[in-house]
Amino acid sequence: MNSFQSANARITWTPTEHHGKNVKKLKKVIEDKYLVKLGGYRDLHEWSIENICEFWAENWDFLGVISSRRFDKVVDLNIPMNEFPKWFKGAELNYAENLLKYRDDRIALIVDGEETETKTYTFAQMYEETRLYAAAFRKFGLKKGDIVVCHLSNRKEAVFATQAIISIGAIWTASLPMLGAQTVLKRFEQLNAKVLISEDGYRLEGRDVNVLPKLAEIVEGLPSLEKVLIVASKPESHSKDITGIRNSCFFEEFLKMGIEDDGSVPPMKFEQVSCSHPITIHYTSGTTGPPKGIVHGSSVLLPLANNFLLNCDTDRESRWISTMPSKSMAFTQKSHFCHQCYKFRPLEVWCKESNKEEKGD
Repeated sequence: MNSFQSANARITWTPTEHHGKNVKKLKKVIEDKYLVKLGGYRDLHEWSIENICEFWAENWDFLGVISSRRFDKVVDLNIPMNEFPKWFKGAELNYAENLLKYRDDRIALIVDGEETETKTYTFAQMYEETRLYAAAFRKFGLKKGDIVVCHLSNRKEAVFATQAIISIGAIWTASLPMLGAQTVLKRFEQLNAKVLISEDGYRLEGRDVNVLPKLAEIVEGLPSLEKVLIVASKPESHSKDITGIRNSCFFEEFLKMGIEDDGSVPPMKFEQVSCSHPITIHYTSGTTGPPKGIVHGSSVLLPLANNFLLNCDTDRESRWISTMPSKSMAFTQKSHFCHQCYKFRPLEVWCKESNKEEKGD
């Protein structure tokens, strides 16, 4: 769009007086506590830069972070960035516990796809699904620090599995099933993953894509895998032969491990970890060499929640539509913080079959 087109473009949205309500609330908290006068967002931004520790301490309280131990210090500003200063040192918390704070009957998730009926999950149902996933992973032997690699399209299982894995203190990482096997291995072979979650296939632009041949190649390149879980994309997928894929079973069968003999599911346990404890790994594009892992610790909770609450003005009446692939940081943001984790938890519309095919590196 050139300058003429921009100047004459039709206005599609104009903020109302109500817009920016969360920024105004935080600004008022800071003004009252620190006896300052902040004219607007720009002033708040300047104050946050000049008072880094105070700003993020106020965010911790304003966002209502759930923790078993509060931080001793926000960050040591005398430590240069290239030495990776620790944020919120001394704090003990669980990222997933914050995501699953609300457990009521309001709708949390709407799942839709090309050939599937629309399905909804309430916050209570989402918690119960995650509890079952976590119980199965624990029964299998997944523990704090273990790595689970995800090779799934944009689907509900990725949301529930991510929350369950992080609740245990394990580490989640993902790559798209649309990528070639060798491209996936460039990312996953850097790790010592214990579990891989994939699917037998997915829908792309009106056609079915079979993932199993590629999955078999990926599994052979990851000798550390103790279990390969395959999500059935359709009911008839369970009839497919997966015996050629080492240590594999369908995810539905695996989840039965989380159910006790009396039919109950064990209570959810959220492992308390430090803010520097890794929870997820993302990757660079691989265009300038092998893809490089980017590790996010539990403290990523604060900037992500801050972004949705303040910059996006999110509240419990908000609705989001997510088309993000499961490998991206945007997936972590949209798939979890669009279920909002604190006082303001909106509804998300989850489009399962929205991924676009990507080329391998």
